[in-house]
Amino acid sequence: MKSSSKASIILGIDPGLTATGYGFTAGDKCIDFGIVRSDSKMELGARISKILTALKKKIREHSPSVCVIETLFFRKESARSVIYSAHLRGGIFLLMFQEKIPIIEVTPAKVKQTLTGNGRASKQQVGFMVQRLYNIKEKVNEHACDALAVAYSFESLQRMRRIGLTR
Repeated sequence: MKSSSKASIILGIDPGLTATGYGFTAGDKCIDFGIVRSDSKMELGARISKILTALKKKIREHSPSVCVIETLFFRKESARSVIYSAHLRGGIFLLMFQEKIPIIEVTPAKVKQTLTGNGRASKQQVGFMVQRLYNIKEKVNEHACDALAVAYSFESLQRMRRIGLTR
């Protein structure tokens, strides 16, 4: 049985077929982060499989209690990439179901609002805050940074709920 004083491990994911960012956090600590890349010359199923295999290995290494993932962001000019991302997200949802890890979805605007106070903050502002909040000295890839931001936003909202600031 887990100790109640120990922070649970959160897995944040920024899904993308070219580069999927992941970040594992516990409270105000960053445990691990990185990206999984897939080659655009590979067929879609192989790309998704490569990403899911790498995520499964990381999940087994860190045993997160929850997975937090950004909702899809739509742009008119990128319908094809949204559809491919949706395929990947489906695979991630299946993997989390198989690993018995609940999934929480958050919007990009909510993540930015939680980290910077501005729901329309730039990638640079989010990156700056992630590095400051987790005291990360090295450069963080933007996809890994987004994954850590997603994990942080969930943890922050959980903290606010515990002390009665929000529902």
